[in-house]
Amino acid sequence: MKRITNSVSPLILTIFILFSQVTFAQVEGISIVSAENYFLDKDYRNALIGFEDYLQGIQFNRDVAYKAGICATRLGIGKKGIYHITNAKSAGKSDNYLPFWLGRSYHLDEQWDSASKYLEQYLDVFPIDKSFKREADLYLKQIELAKSMMPTTLQPVVIEDMGSGINSVYSEFHPMLTQDGKMLVYSSRKKGYMEEKLMDDGEYKEKIFMSRKLEDGSWSKGIPIRLVEGRNKDLDYLPIQLLDNDTKLLLCKIQNNEVKLFISEYVNESWKLPYQVPMEQDPRFFTGDIIFSNDLKKVVFTTDGNTNKFQNDLYTSSFDSKTEKWSEPSYLGKNVDSNKDEAAPFFIDEKTLVFSSKSENGLGDFDLFKTEWDEEKKTWKAPVNMGFPYNTPNNDFYFFTQTGKSDVQYFSSVRGSTRGQTDIYRVTKTAIVEGKGLIKDETGKPVPSANLMFDDPENYQNVKISTNAEGRFSGKLVAGQTYLVHYEKNNVMLEGVLKISFPADPAQLGNLDVQLIPKTAPKTETESGSSSGE
Repeated sequence: MKRITNSVSPLILTIFILFSQVTFAQVEGISIVSAENYFLDKDYRNALIGFEDYLQGIQFNRDVAYKAGICATRLGIGKKGIYHITNAKSAGKSDNYLPFWLGRSYHLDEQWDSASKYLEQYLDVFPIDKSFKREADLYLKQIELAKSMMPTTLQPVVIEDMGSGINSVYSEFHPMLTQDGKMLVYSSRKKGYMEEKLMDDGEYKEKIFMSRKLEDGSWSKGIPIRLVEGRNKDLDYLPIQLLDNDTKLLLCKIQNNEVKLFISEYVNESWKLPYQVPMEQDPRFFTGDIIFSNDLKKVVFTTDGNTNKFQNDLYTSSFDSKTEKWSEPSYLGKNVDSNKDEAAPFFIDEKTLVFSSKSENGLGDFDLFKTEWDEEKKTWKAPVNMGFPYNTPNNDFYFFTQTGKSDVQYFSSVRGSTRGQTDIYRVTKTAIVEGKGLIKDETGKPVPSANLMFDDPENYQNVKISTNAEGRFSGKLVAGQTYLVHYEKNNVMLEGVLKISFPADPAQLGNLDVQLIPKTAPKTETESGSSSGE
């Protein structure tokens, strides 16, 4: 069963973005020589680890910084790509491909104007490499689409990283929340057992984990669900979905080129040994992502059939109870399937399907799309891009929401706070509120008559707000959001954090005071070096 996180290219997946966090804790001590070899082998993940070890622990080198930026960009890490490449550029690094890598980094970080500037610069001065030209043209098209889709007003939506209990420096995806909201079942490629070995791609084998919600609202450390007696044998099970009010977990197991369905029941706060579902399935159902209807009589799945140049497309099949046979899988049609990959289907209800696609109507890589069933025409309507804040220029997939609870949703994504190759995020529909407060500088004095940016790192709804002569501000903000407040004073950037509760507390909304402190400037030393056009 080919999962989406294992099937996409290195250019798409990322490890995590914020360079202020601990980087790649699972691998340590990669020498600069090994990093160079990894770079030549296009193992950008391990190369980046080694390059950053060198830059942070030994000395700055503009060539090493440039290659670190290329690695970060190849992995989809926009902020880190910008950081390393601009440091190399400031130190005198010159390379024909530098504008391309810098433009792509800004694209990944959703800084559209800077991205366009550098990508166009690359096309103007160095349009020789056809493959890079095609990519630059594609990114410019995606940037224009993104700019046209940016919300012009505040959206009452908050997207939150699920935290370190669930997300790690490895891939986390396919979230499933129980009806009581107290347990999250998900897939992860982090280590679950002592005997496990890293696979060739630097991650462990996919396993099923669960995490419980704690009293303070955070999530416990995820632990692997043991589905058989003994050790490590349950690694062959893959999760499909929760059934029967989340008391059952539908699983599949691939063995000896056969695929069988199993169910594990949740009893006395533990998942029991799975039993097999007495139903024969078409093996093609399990060549990609899959979702069944609750009665297990209908399925939508992805497979790389011959309909569309062997891309992953969406197919469906129905079970006939009389014949006890599945219908021949049928293509969902050109109205839904694009000429690019589709993946991760999910039924919101019987007439609404969410899935991910690399369609040209997307912002880049996999985007979330929604389609509805047209009962009159007996077909699925043309999919609609779910737009911001759901989609990014990176991967966005494995959407999940509970039946009848559309105000809270979950999905996997690569974005500003990502710790691993993919992380799980929670989406909450909240409210727009009027906030007032005092902005104070690093000395505690009010910041009068100043323009400040209230930066929303996940939802693309940054807000510019000004203070009055007394240093007080008033403006529309999103309840439940955590803002990073920026202000530049005497060429020094000051920053502060503002978190607004949800449901909003009226008393808090009138006293949103923010204490600013100087932002630590990155280390920049110069050292000469040779060019690299990787």
